Amino acid sequence: MCTETAYTLRCEHVVTRTLYCSDAPPPSRQSRKERRTCNRVIRNAVPWPPPPQFGTQATCPLTNCPFEERGGYWNCCWCGKEWNDQGRCSCVMIIDRQEYRCGHICCETCEAATEA
Repeated sequence: MCTETAYTLRCEHVVTRTLYCSDAPPPSRQSRKERRTCNRVIRNAVPWPPPPQFGTQATCPLTNCPFEERGGYWNCCWCGKEWNDQGRCSCVMIIDRQEYRCGHICCETCEAATEA
């Protein structure tokens, strides 16, 4: 059985790693993929931080990741929370005794966090 593991990165984007089993057919000459997976695939989803065997290569697969472009620290354009260090805003607001989480994901409109 082949195994596909999707790792959620700090930026909230996902990178997928595939481990092929002996039943997986070899890659075709016309295919861009390394190999094709077998019919039975185990799929796993792993949140940040990735396990040690993932190594230090936890970089975003997107070429223009807003989180990476801002150096991993950003100010939310939705709620104004400064110095977020994950891809999703961690602001918790209390309005009329109700708790609301911003949860905005770093986008092109968000600014990089800077020293004042």
